Amino acid sequence: MFPTPIAICDDHPIVREGFRQLIEADGRHRVVREFGSVREVLAPDALAGIELLVLDLSLPDGDGLSVLDALHERHANLPVVVLTMHDAPAFARDALLRGACGFVSKRAAAEELPEALSAAARHERYVSRALENRLDMSATRQLPTLTAREHEVFVRLARGEGPHEIAEALGIVLKTVYVHRASVMQKLEARSEVDLYRIARWHGLVE
Repeated sequence: MFPTPIAICDDHPIVREGFRQLIEADGRHRVVREFGSVREVLAPDALAGIELLVLDLSLPDGDGLSVLDALHERHANLPVVVLTMHDAPAFARDALLRGACGFVSKRAAAEELPEALSAAARHERYVSRALENRLDMSATRQLPTLTAREHEVFVRLARGEGPHEIAEALGIVLKTVYVHRASVMQKLEARSEVDLYRIARWHGLVE
């Protein structure tokens, strides 16, 4: 039986090489193409002959979610496994609803990626075990309850405003901004302002 031809889309060559070795270790899959950007993976015929795509969410000229949207139109039957550091449940829900078969945290790739690839090849869903129990697909567009002030700080952070700028705009002390920021990060299970931006964009709060 021939190995399944796979493509990897990640903007770090060293990372791609590491995952190539992991993917090919058991002989069931073979990485035959690599991409480092949205432009490359969506180029005409880039995915010709590919039976499974491993996709990062963070790319230099866009994000993996836009790739999933495009693939839904161009390659609706191509299984995609998202492999990312952005492993909050909101991102997993978003990716799965946009057509991904699997969602794996890079932190758990060594243990979970081979299993995720096998499931995706059967067009079955796979979600990292650390996320599965926290993934509520019915709550896709419902933000956790934020206070009015937390919501205001959240949107401003997502727009790229800094804490000092927010404090001045809202007429509050800097320490209060950091308190609200910490609460928002915890409630939204975000690790950075990049996470906040992605969550805000998905909910239509920023462009």
